[in-house]
Amino acid sequence: MRHAIGFAVGAIAFWAAHVVEAAHWHDWFHGEYEPWFLNSGRGILFTMGCVWLASALTAALNRSTRPVKGMALGGGACTAMTAVLFLTGPGPGTIFPIVLAAGGVTLLFSSVTGAWAGAGLRRFAPARR
Repeated sequence: MRHAIGFAVGAIAFWAAHVVEAAHWHDWFHGEYEPWFLNSGRGILFTMGCVWLASALTAALNRSTRPVKGMALGGGACTAMTAVLFLTGPGPGTIFPIVLAAGGVTLLFSSVTGAWAGAGLRRFAPARR
């Protein structure tokens, strides 16, 4: 169950970041191309920040004794990224395997480091009864 929640949180975090980016693509991210997080350096940082924050909060609020590793959350974000790429805009294009690999590595890095930071915050929390 813990993995399903992490997967859902990752998918929602990526989707929410994409919705915000699409709404503010020209004024916040100065995007020249279609709204896609890899089309803008600011978009990359914004999406990574959203996934990192979701992962850190999920790991910090985890009540289980087993730590959240961030892989399930990253998998959810990658799945949402793939769905957005194939189902919106002009389509995946010809270099979609490279886009999926670069985006996947970026999202997995962000989710794993966020979970690591969130688990570190749990050490400072008072003991639960």
